[in-house]
Amino acid sequence: MSESMNISAKKIADKMVQDSEKLKLIPSTLSNGTVVIDCGVNAKGSIKGGELFTKVCLGGICDVGISIPGDLSDIMAMPAVKVKTDFPALTTLGSQKAGWKIDVDGYYAIGSGPGQAHKFKDAKIYEITNYKEESDIAVITLEADKLPDEKVAQYIADECGVKTENLTILVAPTSSLVGSIQISGRTLETGLFKMQEMMNFDVTKVTYAAGITPITPVDPDSLKAMGKTNDAIIFGGRAYFYIEPDEGEDLEELAANLPSSASDKYGQSFLELFKEAGKDFYKMPKDIFAPAQIIVNDMVTGKMYHTGYIDLDRLKKSFEVKEIINK
Repeated sequence: MSESMNISAKKIADKMVQDSEKLKLIPSTLSNGTVVIDCGVNAKGSIKGGELFTKVCLGGICDVGISIPGDLSDIMAMPAVKVKTDFPALTTLGSQKAGWKIDVDGYYAIGSGPGQAHKFKDAKIYEITNYKEESDIAVITLEADKLPDEKVAQYIADECGVKTENLTILVAPTSSLVGSIQISGRTLETGLFKMQEMMNFDVTKVTYAAGITPITPVDPDSLKAMGKTNDAIIFGGRAYFYIEPDEGEDLEELAANLPSSASDKYGQSFLELFKEAGKDFYKMPKDIFAPAQIIVNDMVTGKMYHTGYIDLDRLKKSFEVKEIINK
């Protein structure tokens, strides 16, 4: 992959600034030249804004769309995020992965996006995907309840090795529309992360991937919003992986253990598990973070494996659905 993810993402971010009024975003420039795009802190945000935010998270080299699944007979047909990528390992684990914990003088945020290719340039994912970020710009997305100031921007720029005027930061809280959309767009990321980190599978064998997940209802309570957004993937996310295994390598076991329902802790909501872990995200069972339903296509043998299922009852419980049906 020779195209810079930061350059691709910057083009999208620039368009978001240009169309900020109709996207209901609030762009600003800090005194040190860093561009900050408020996508949900003080800004209303928008569905299209969430789509573009998600695409920036993925480094700009993917397709992201919003739609309602075609089966209109299902009373729970909801708007959903669709992600398609021809560079699954790089776009998800090399860009979208929420791998940067930012804490600067009490400002806390979780960082995603292609700027991580500067910050973590020696990480294994860039070695196995033969990717090297050579641009002098950085684009980062933050999951945060407040906008960053110059001190935060300086820290991020320094860690990325770029000038502050070459840094663009997009911000959306979990409890915003854009936040709900971008987290629902992480279905493929969770599947690939589980493959690599828990199953020791070579994710570069995943040649293509596509995913779809319902957009979580917006909840102003940040803690409840965090629970609902994760449950959307765990109980409602669908992922399709096209894999080229080595000769004789059987993908059946991989597929069987990949969905969230393969976890011994399956059945509890994210918030229940979060409380069990003492509200420490990093002490939670990692194997639960995976799509609800998986389809794996073995591109060598032609076999297809279908595992997991959409758990509509648990999804409704998490989303606090009140049924009002007039027949």
